Parts: sequence; structure tokens; C-alpha cells
Amino acid sequence: MNIRYEGENIEYSVIQSRRKTIAISIDPHQKILVKAPVQISHDEIQKIVEKKAGWIVKKRKELAKYQPQKEPQELADGRQLWYQGNPYVLQILTKADTKQENSGRNVELSAGKLKVYTEQGQEAEVRQNLMQWYYEQAGQWICQRVEHYNEDLKEPVNRICIKDQKSRWGSCSSKRNLNFNWRIIMAPKEVADYVVVHEMCHLRHLNHSPEFWREVAGILPDYKERRKWLREHGAELMKKI
Repeated sequence: MNIRYEGENIEYSVIQSRRKTIAISIDPHQKILVKAPVQISHDEIQKIVEKKAGWIVKKRKELAKYQPQKEPQELADGRQLWYQGNPYVLQILTKADTKQENSGRNVELSAGKLKVYTEQGQEAEVRQNLMQWYYEQAGQWICQRVEHYNEDLKEPVNRICIKDQKSRWGSCSSKRNLNFNWRIIMAPKEVADYVVVHEMCHLRHLNHSPEFWREVAGILPDYKERRKWLREHGAELMKKI
């Protein structure tokens, strides 16, 4: 479906389900998705999209500044990488030359540097070691935060998975499985906490109803500021390593 707004064409897809509210989302590739209740007609949906057209155009312009790269950037010495909201300079080292310093680890943070130890310094090995480290760090940190927030929520969790999702930060299934994008570990801690809390609140409310947002606000009163940061900078973090 599509509409015209100030000479610009806005194409969008619609998914209707047994939800109570309408939600409009724009992914890092600027694809627009409208989720709506089954009882609402397409004409009504179009009117709502027309009312939000100004916001959609503005958000697409913001996302255009942070287009995800189609191909991974070269992993070479001096490349800037992010971990928990802080930039680190990539330093590639060979294990043969740094046995004493490395102590058997493939990746470590040290003095503003993200050091990756390899056998021969080849980019494929650098990427493999780096991705494994990011996944491990994300898994450990997220599990700790889920346990922390569940001291109050006290909701059973079936499984926690770390995934390579292209446009989502997390999800919660009806089977009580929590899924998180590994890139969450690159965001500031308070922003990553918002993603964790957001998905955990779906354990109680599998929707984005007012009750759901009250649940989130009860845990993180400033969640709107954290969500704003993610909307403004999240597309940049979605770039491949």
C-alpha cells in the first residue's frame, strides 16, 4: 500500500492480527510496517498512516544518515569498534609474538584498545574471534540483567537466545523465549537495559498496550529517553562487523 505526502511516495506493508492497537515501525532499511487489529479496515489504516506521514518522512531522513553497510568493513588495525557505549581501537596481534601478554585469550579490552589475537593475522580469523567474543559478552551480560530484573518481575523464562538479527533488537515468544540481538552489547548499558526490560515485560503483555508501557515505566521511569537513543543511533550499530 502507499500514500503521497508532500510529493514523496510512502510505501508500507500491513500485518493484521488479534492485537488491540496500531503500531507503525520503520526498520534500518526504511521499510515501513503497520501492525493493526483485524477489525480495522484498510481505509482506516490509510487514514492513520496519512496522519503520521510527517513523522514517517522525518524518521526516514534520520535513518538515511545511518544506512547499514551492505558489506562488512575491513577489519584492520585502527578500526573503531564499540562495546557498551564506548569506542575502542582495534589492534590485531599474532599469538606467536604475544604469548606472555595474551594468556590464552583471543580477545581482550585494554587501555582503550580491543585486542584480537590470531594465528596469522588474517581478516577471516579476526572476524571469527571478534564475533565469538561479542556473542559471549552479550550472552553473559544479558543473562545477568534478566536475572537482575526478574528479582522483581518474577516471571518464568523458558530460554534466552543471542541472535544475529538484521532489524530487531529483541523479541519475546508466547513460549516465553527471550531473543536478543548480539549488537545490544555495543550500546550504552542503560540503552541495552531498556531492550532487556522491554522484552521481559512482554512476558506479561504480548502486545504494546498501555498496560505494557506502564509495566516498562514502573521499572525504567526514563525509558522514553533510552528508547529515543536507540531510535536515533540504533541503525548505526546494525552495521556488520
